[in-house]
Amino acid sequence: MRKILVAEDERNLREGIAEAFRDAGHDVVEAEDGRQALEAIERDYFDLVITDYKMPGLDGLELLRRVRRINETTAVIMMTAYGTVEGAVEAMRLGAYDYIQKPFNLEELELKAERALEHRRLVSQLMAIDRRELVSTFDNMVGESPAMRRIFDIVAKVSPSNATVLILGETGTGKELIAEAIHRNSARRNGPFVKINCAALPENLLESELFGHERGAFTGADRQRAGRFELANEGTLFLDEIGTMSPGTQAKVLRVLQEKEFERLGGTRTIKSDVRVIAATNCDLEEAIEKGEFREDLYYRLNVVTIRMPPLRERKEDIIPLATFFLQRFATELNKPMRGFAPAALRLLTRHNWPGNIRELENTIERAVLMADGEIIEPKDLTLGAREGMDERGRRAAVLRLPPEGIALEELEKMAILEALRMNDWVQKDAARFLGISSRVMNYKIQKYEITHPRWARNRAPV
Repeated sequence: MRKILVAEDERNLREGIAEAFRDAGHDVVEAEDGRQALEAIERDYFDLVITDYKMPGLDGLELLRRVRRINETTAVIMMTAYGTVEGAVEAMRLGAYDYIQKPFNLEELELKAERALEHRRLVSQLMAIDRRELVSTFDNMVGESPAMRRIFDIVAKVSPSNATVLILGETGTGKELIAEAIHRNSARRNGPFVKINCAALPENLLESELFGHERGAFTGADRQRAGRFELANEGTLFLDEIGTMSPGTQAKVLRVLQEKEFERLGGTRTIKSDVRVIAATNCDLEEAIEKGEFREDLYYRLNVVTIRMPPLRERKEDIIPLATFFLQRFATELNKPMRGFAPAALRLLTRHNWPGNIRELENTIERAVLMADGEIIEPKDLTLGAREGMDERGRRAAVLRLPPEGIALEELEKMAILEALRMNDWVQKDAARFLGISSRVMNYKIQKYEITHPRWARNRAPV
């Protein structure tokens, strides 16, 4: 079943066409003039629009232009009267699939509609293939904005080298995907890609994870263990959130970058390192250097090539391609046939500020696919209303409501942490930044108050 809009001001003809397509099993919406048709197109998703060339209010050509702007895969058939063939040719030039001249029999129109729908299906498949080819080249990165095309160009240029790369950007902007793309397009592509989130581990455990340890190096070290630098040999090591690393660990990482060697904790044997390092952070490292929190010499070692990931709100052109990519992916994973977004849903997606960036968009589309009743994502499926249109001041004002009878300080702290997590889509690093505390302190508080969330099982649960 496909959704078809019939726009025709002559009532008998309109109803006859609509009845024929309903009998064929399609969902048909009728519009008696161009304005009514435009309202329907802006409100709903259509596979095919059959429209008269001359209508009151808004003619068929202008309606065609609007359709192409709203959804370029929607097929359009233009109905023309004798003497308006030139207009039909203009319609074809503007992107209509076909035209039909009045008077006509319904069988002829049904045949043209069948061909138009098949053409639309093939176009959609080709667009999906184009997106997959782009995704396969850059490892699940989708972007049509000038900013992302510049980043793709940098990735292509820097990948063949062994240069250290520093990726900067807010949480959820795709820093890890960039690191993976660089690795997979490098000469080290057949070697391991090893990643570690420096903010998710306490200092003593982070050193052990990075450099490994010998048996007996510390309490509980009952066997020798290789670290991430060792595991990434002849490959790439991705150090995420390097800005949270302690000065002591920074010094050891600097030594590996300079001398290409290290020792395991508790060991004396020097291990050679053949690893390309890619680091990422959402911190301002230059500000951290001024505060004495980050080593300047390490910064310059990491900052051979810098890639700055723009937040999603600064590249609005990428929202719809990304949403479409996630829709196709989750439809496949969840085995739900999905055909697209209602225009109102697309408007909601493009107007949202996306403080959680691509990760928030991905989670939103996954939830929408799960909750959708039909094959089209409607605004009600997106659940963006709670935060839509609320500025930063409004979000801060909504954080806490204190009971008049008073409250224990620890309970107040727990409330603040929970509210910050909710407001930041349960991304711990964002919540920590919102509260003005470090990620390590946030991890400690989460453990202290036994705060849990199902999503953390997938997005690295707190240690």
